[in-house]
Amino acid sequence: MSEQPPEQTTNGSTADADSTSMRPTPLALVVGIGGSAGALDAYERFFVGLPLGSQMAFVVISHLDPHQESLMPEILQRCTVLHVEAVRDGTVIKADSVYVAPPGFSVAVRGGTLQLQALSQAKGHTIDAFFVSLAADQGERAACVVLSGMGKDGTAGAQAIKEAGGRVLVQDPSTAEFGSMPLSAVTAGVADAVLPAEELATRLYTWVNAKSLTPLTSRDLEAEPTELHNMLLLVRSRTGHDFSGYKPSTLVRRIDRRMKSQRIQTFAEYSRMLEGSPSETEALFQDLTINVTRFFRDPDAFGQLKEHLRSMLLLRDPPQSSLRVWVPGCASGEEAYSVAIILHELVEELGRPLNIQIFATDIDQQAIDAARLSVYPLSIAHVVSAQRLQKYFRRSEEGYQIQGFIRESVVFALHNTFSDPPFTRLDLLCCRNMLIYFRAELQQRVLGVFHYALNPGGLLFLGTSETLGAQRDHFAALDSHWRIYRRGPEAARPLPSGQMTPRGAGGLSRGAAPFQGVLALPHRTLSQQAQRVLLSQYAPPAVVINASGDILFVNGQTGRYLQLPSGTGSTNNVLEMVKDGLRYDLAGGIREVQRDQREVVVHHQFFTEGGSEGSGAVGSRAVGLDITLRPLHGPEQGLVIIIFREQSGPAQLLSLETGQLDQVQSLTRELQHTRETLQANIEEMLISVEELKSTNEEYQTTIEELKSTNEELMTSKEELQSLNEELITSNSEHQAVITELGQTNDDMNNLLESAGIATLFLGNDLRIKRFTPKFASVIRLLPSDIGRPISDFHLKLNYPHVLRDIGQVLETLLPFETQVQTQDTHWHLLRITPYRTANNFIDGVVVALTDLDVVKNLEAQVRISARYAQALLEGLPDPVIVFDQHSRLVTANPALIRLLPDAEPQTLLADLNGVFGSQDVQALLDSVIAGRKPEALELALSGESQAQRFKLSAWPVSAEVAQPPLYLLLLEALPPEFSAKQQPPQT
Repeated sequence: MSEQPPEQTTNGSTADADSTSMRPTPLALVVGIGGSAGALDAYERFFVGLPLGSQMAFVVISHLDPHQESLMPEILQRCTVLHVEAVRDGTVIKADSVYVAPPGFSVAVRGGTLQLQALSQAKGHTIDAFFVSLAADQGERAACVVLSGMGKDGTAGAQAIKEAGGRVLVQDPSTAEFGSMPLSAVTAGVADAVLPAEELATRLYTWVNAKSLTPLTSRDLEAEPTELHNMLLLVRSRTGHDFSGYKPSTLVRRIDRRMKSQRIQTFAEYSRMLEGSPSETEALFQDLTINVTRFFRDPDAFGQLKEHLRSMLLLRDPPQSSLRVWVPGCASGEEAYSVAIILHELVEELGRPLNIQIFATDIDQQAIDAARLSVYPLSIAHVVSAQRLQKYFRRSEEGYQIQGFIRESVVFALHNTFSDPPFTRLDLLCCRNMLIYFRAELQQRVLGVFHYALNPGGLLFLGTSETLGAQRDHFAALDSHWRIYRRGPEAARPLPSGQMTPRGAGGLSRGAAPFQGVLALPHRTLSQQAQRVLLSQYAPPAVVINASGDILFVNGQTGRYLQLPSGTGSTNNVLEMVKDGLRYDLAGGIREVQRDQREVVVHHQFFTEGGSEGSGAVGSRAVGLDITLRPLHGPEQGLVIIIFREQSGPAQLLSLETGQLDQVQSLTRELQHTRETLQANIEEMLISVEELKSTNEEYQTTIEELKSTNEELMTSKEELQSLNEELITSNSEHQAVITELGQTNDDMNNLLESAGIATLFLGNDLRIKRFTPKFASVIRLLPSDIGRPISDFHLKLNYPHVLRDIGQVLETLLPFETQVQTQDTHWHLLRITPYRTANNFIDGVVVALTDLDVVKNLEAQVRISARYAQALLEGLPDPVIVFDQHSRLVTANPALIRLLPDAEPQTLLADLNGVFGSQDVQALLDSVIAGRKPEALELALSGESQAQRFKLSAWPVSAEVAQPPLYLLLLEALPPEFSAKQQPPQT
């Protein structure tokens, strides 16, 4: 039940607030995604369809080969609209982003930023390490998704996120390619949802955008106190445990978790649900028990506890032979085993035997069952040193298991700290971070129980957030920082009201009633208690023995009944010291009183004054002896007081006849023989027991060897699984690369084919690396020719300098191109360029031939058309001018040149206007250029003899698209008759 205060793991820190203020989009959840890198399908199905604006950030942690570059960011970017990037040290987490852990590093979250750490810090559990840091940094804003993968990595981290109030989603193991990781998380019972990969993102999105995610507060509790009271009554009636003494903030936080999981928004609605759902009541009980702990929480605190225990053991005089410890609220047992480990370390360091007995208790049966199993995940390697792991744990397929000698020193039991009888006579009471969940009055009540249970001088070990309060006067602080206290020497106060009496304090038999009132005071010493009892019975000779028969106290003259045995060793066992005639009767009486816890009286007769028991000599006295054995309830269990009381009246003087004496002697010898035979049988039995022990030890050795061999095989299996997972990861990435390369190759082939370019790839040694089929028109090549020098082939080109040009390109790295003709009269554009790799390395040349036949044919047609046009112009008797859109001369026929022999191309239009004495020619050309269709213009050319008239016509000449337009001006001479009949006005 130990747990750090949840308030310390929420997101109310200043660092987190500052980082949140810098984010442009509110961040609702930080989701850690863990799985095998080989299960790319699970990642793709998770991210497909996740919309923008989800207010979530995703961090992908996968099992990557640290020595191989990962293509995970590029692969994920294809299947999501979110921004995907590799994690860099110090990356600030932003909403609608996916961060992918790089190979060779583990990732942690601190203050809303991602930190890269050495892979060794994760100890092979990169997913667990990230989930744990995510839970500590983000608290209830943390979520995790466990996808397909091998092993159990991720389970411990999911438990940490669940304990911090976060969400845990797990891929359905039946849909996973590798089901070990999801199955482990499901078995641990921490999953909020188990769904196929494609449905997990939808469930997350629904949670983030649901109104019921608004956390409840203490104000909600104040508004509905009756409903909370009803819920606690239901829990108490169905489980037997009362949580009304818990702090309101703790109750609200735990109930809020259950309400969110059931999609319920009000206390009243949830209370009605509890009334009709016993399973939900049990689930609420499990949440209220807060079963959270870990090994060696605060290692420095355990180090200080070890030193104080060392001092306590060294100062005890006589040396302490046993040590009793109680760990209430032990949860799954990590803290109890941590105490057991440091105590065993102390035993080894001090070199003295010590009987260690640790009682670990909790109210949760499931937690107790897990503690008794003593198997913990591999992630405990983060908090337990390698030396302790090797010495006190065994590696198994399920994880790490506590060694048998540690397990035997811890007793686990169901127990309610504030309602069941406490364990007493304790030397150490370890209760860390349980009191922080209780109200002040319940805290003081439990601390009163602890004071009662501890021996004077016993140690109390609390959590760093807990204080003694009003109990501080009864304890001395040994370490205020780590909350280690020593109980004062004063007498134990009565148990707090409502607390049951301690175990073993009641239940005496009727025969023991006279002693109960006298010995009920626990502060009296053993001698004082025994003396008071003997005085009440006129002080007869008596001894007090413990459960083993050792004499603890002697009163009166017991020499008539007890004597030291012969030999070099000394003993104080009553059965070894009692005279032979009493031994067997006394042993039977002791067994009977310890078994039945009632008074037993043994009657015996022995001989005194010159006679020994059984001698029958004349003059001996027969004395009757009553031995009374009673249970004694004192500071130790199993105490028995033995009272020797001789019968009153004169002793009987023996005077026997010879026959009677022989009979007595015969019976005595027979009895002696029987005793010797019994002793021999006992010795033989002891020898057989020792032989069986030896055989058992040999079997145990063999079992340990087999276990060691099995562990080696399991280690080899895990290594093979890890290697197989890395190979699968590499194969998946290679398959993705191969698919891309195949697509790229197809694209390039289709591009080259559609472009109609014949291409040849040569290496630096001018050997053929690759070619396209169209290059066969130049060189007859087969696929088998790859690798042969190009000089071995005859190039069907009317160009002998190809090899020289290739060498020049390799030397100068400058492209070269020229037009060449093949021997079958086809024209090509020859282009030679260097072949550059992605690393800017020159790895040969590329020879490309582009077909120019169409271009050459068009050029020939253009030349023929030009010749036809020129011949046509020259054959026309009338002057013809061809001009462009800027009224500039393009060409003219000889008739015009004869008409204007001195004209210049730049001044042609001006000369025409000058000849005709007007600007009409320019206006005609402008009209044609503007796209209008002008009327023909008649103008007279003033000559020396008579005027000659011309008809000027202009129109555009059709041109190819994207060519500048051309225009035609025709000067048609009119016949003289036409000129004489129609004289135009002179200009």
